[in-house]
Amino acid sequence: MLFRSNIPAPEYPFKIDYNSTIMLLGSCFSDNIGNYFARHQFNVNSNPFGVLFNPISIERSLRLLMNPDLFDKDRYFYKTRDLWVSFAHHGRFSRENFEDFEQNIMEQLELASGFLHRTDVLFITFGTAFCYKFIPRDLIVSNCHKIPNHQFQRFRLSEKQIVTQWKDTIDQLLAVRPDLKIVFTVSPVRHVGDGLHENTLSKAVLLLATEKLVDNEHTFYFPSYEYLMDDLRDYRFYAKDLYHPNDLAVEYIEEKVAESFFDPQTTEQVRLVAQQNKFRNHRRLRVE
Repeated sequence: MLFRSNIPAPEYPFKIDYNSTIMLLGSCFSDNIGNYFARHQFNVNSNPFGVLFNPISIERSLRLLMNPDLFDKDRYFYKTRDLWVSFAHHGRFSRENFEDFEQNIMEQLELASGFLHRTDVLFITFGTAFCYKFIPRDLIVSNCHKIPNHQFQRFRLSEKQIVTQWKDTIDQLLAVRPDLKIVFTVSPVRHVGDGLHENTLSKAVLLLATEKLVDNEHTFYFPSYEYLMDDLRDYRFYAKDLYHPNDLAVEYIEEKVAESFFDPQTTEQVRLVAQQNKFRNHRRLRVE
């Protein structure tokens, strides 16, 4: 008897190997997969703007990476009581000192822009269809940075808004990198702060939008969301907060990534790197 739905690893018309250049943008699940690639010594850049959740913020980050001259400091930089923050970035970029803040952001922008222009495979992970607009600047933000709620308008994007915004950006990306492969996925992380029903509606919008975006030979879908929600489908695969996948679930999905995107030679190389990592960690523990 079967007690769960086993989702086979999808097959794709391309593979990732140690000659591939990989960039990941989006929710914290992008960091999970990015860490997997980095841990196994792939050439990878993960979330150069920090964790981004909504499709509009992710799309904007790509436009800025394609052309860093579009970055408008007057529009994105903001001084809170204690910190300089960027509405285009996650809070990990915030600083007390403006010169340090500005230099870090602009240096990372230039580095990531150069990386994008060499990227072979781009992973995009949508987290939520809900956005926050900073009313004084009429600006959809990547992070609210603990600024008072009354200065923001919260709303849910529609499938049409996401697709319309992304279609042009995909065309621009392919004009720069004609051989680029773009893999969309929806984060399995539950945004319970939105409410359970609202989270379900949000994920539905994202799934419908990604279906419309994977309509050519350059765009693809990887079922991260389905692996947790339909394949594993059990609270024992969630962290203590019951929102995020735990280490076991992340490892399971990482294995599916490997199965989908690696050929046998790369799989063997990854195994050897993992073995070396384990040996190094063991030696470090013995020394300590």
